[in-house]
Amino acid sequence: MKIPMKMKLATGVAALVLAASVFAGNDLAETFECKLEICWHLRDGTAETEFRTMEEHDGVAVFSLAREEIVSRNAVSVEITPDFARAKKGDKGFWAVSSGETGTYRCDDGTLNCNRWQLMSFYGMQTPERTFVAIVRKLKYYFTTRVVAEKGEYRMSCVLENELASHPYEDFEIEFRRLEGGDATLAGIARAYRRYQLDRGVVKPLAERVRDNPVLKYAMEAPEVRVRQAWKPVPSPFPYHTPENEPAVKPVVSFDRVADIAREFKRQGVDKAEFCLVGWQVGGHDGRWPQVFPVEPTLGGEERLRECIRVVKDLGYLIVPHGNYLDAYVIAESWDEEWLAKGLSGKPEGTSGVWGGGQSHRVCARRAYERFMSREMRRMAALGFKGLGYFDVASIVPADLCTDARHPLSRAESAMWWGRSAALSKECFGGYASEGAFDHFADSLDYGLYVSFNDPKAYPNGLVDRMAPLPQLVYNGIFASNPFTRTVNFTAQDRYCQLKLIEFGGRPAFYYHSKFVSNGTDWMGDNDLHCGTDDELRKSVALVKKGWDVYAQLGHLQFMFMEDHFEVSPGVWKTSYSNGETVVVNYGDSPAVVDGVVVPAEGWRLIHPTMPPLAARPATPEH
Repeated sequence: MKIPMKMKLATGVAALVLAASVFAGNDLAETFECKLEICWHLRDGTAETEFRTMEEHDGVAVFSLAREEIVSRNAVSVEITPDFARAKKGDKGFWAVSSGETGTYRCDDGTLNCNRWQLMSFYGMQTPERTFVAIVRKLKYYFTTRVVAEKGEYRMSCVLENELASHPYEDFEIEFRRLEGGDATLAGIARAYRRYQLDRGVVKPLAERVRDNPVLKYAMEAPEVRVRQAWKPVPSPFPYHTPENEPAVKPVVSFDRVADIAREFKRQGVDKAEFCLVGWQVGGHDGRWPQVFPVEPTLGGEERLRECIRVVKDLGYLIVPHGNYLDAYVIAESWDEEWLAKGLSGKPEGTSGVWGGGQSHRVCARRAYERFMSREMRRMAALGFKGLGYFDVASIVPADLCTDARHPLSRAESAMWWGRSAALSKECFGGYASEGAFDHFADSLDYGLYVSFNDPKAYPNGLVDRMAPLPQLVYNGIFASNPFTRTVNFTAQDRYCQLKLIEFGGRPAFYYHSKFVSNGTDWMGDNDLHCGTDDELRKSVALVKKGWDVYAQLGHLQFMFMEDHFEVSPGVWKTSYSNGETVVVNYGDSPAVVDGVVVPAEGWRLIHPTMPPLAARPATPEH
């Protein structure tokens, strides 16, 4: 519901404050009144529902709840639903959450909660009434976006759960922006959030950041090549390792063999690459975090590592370490429960499961920086590593709170400490990379190994129609990413996954021994790279070369904003960039013509804005 009003001030406990983006001094600006449904889910299992009004001025409104009120209600959760965030089955429009899931109004019943994968602080919706983007400006770490269909009635809500409902660290504030005309699209929702981030100075365009950073520029123009060198059995047969029961490390790719890989890259004409050594440290991959040194002796030790780094760099490539300061194992020589992150119970709660080092535990972000990263990053850099230093897990999980009285952190403060760690990586190596794309790293991340664990072929699924490149529409041109776990080693995967990386503007990631989990729960696809024999080495590098040939044509788009993405015709998708170029991907079994360009079946084309009409162009090789 919206009711035209004369200019009047918002009032009430949950006051609406007019957004800073309104036209100052414009007495003729139109104001509307909207209703919000607030549902407090209480600890006794009951719920209290109330309605509050808020004003929309010039298409923008901001709703707030004071921290004191949230605490006083003693609720398990609070669900906030504006009246315009509702639709019916069969309505034209869509909804979208920040992790990329999006759907139309086709279901009778269903629920989607985007909480652990709330990658960015916004969501959006298009209904017959309006298209809007909702940006959570305060208490954003980490709200839940909820989409519910009940008997064909849809609603989309912002939900405060867990400690946000019981122990909020600040007031809650959410901004609703109405989008009109060409911005009333899925891409328009993403562009609005990107403008919000840029206007606040939170992020800077990649094209600006590389001007005085040649290492970052090179990395953006090169594929990531990860080499898993050594590991213990995963999952571990013992949850808690001791010097007596610790399983032996399995050395697979020695430092000398890494140098062989780099030489074969050069021989086959892979002009640029960034190598990342995984499992080079004591205990192999996930073996003894947060302990790093000494260098794993079964791979050749520190002397051979230094020689490996020298060879790779002399061949013209970057080479960086894989590290992890979020997970910890009791086998680490430095083990101390004091530096673990404590939950609301006051006890260590975080875990990443059982890996090579046994049962993992989460390290407090402040302690990770103070006790380990501030010292050991410089020691790693002294070995000669240069590139986007890769530090695992941190950017693919929400920032943990910590209630330890010796180092207490809200989630916002935890994000700040991880940001300091990323800044140190940039100082030591030239850049920072991690596993995912949570945007509490937006101001410091250079590359996310993968944005989503979801299988892009697994849709429609429940309320979700498809995965859209929403994170890429926001952050392409700000930091790079590979879209899915299933698009790692993309030239070794099926054609669908190959095209999906191209459609989503990915920086390719290749991975030697991506499959290492003994119980078959690997998550990076079924096709792997190996180098145990010279024949395996040649074949694996040939797959990388095939990917390099693709990326050599598309890598410059990492420095551009992704401006639009839509389906031109069934199975044919068009992605537009800020330099005027477009990439068209055709998943169909017959050629398609887009903008006068023939796109082959199961193929793609990069279309330049100055390309001549179809009849005037010479034939070109098919992609």
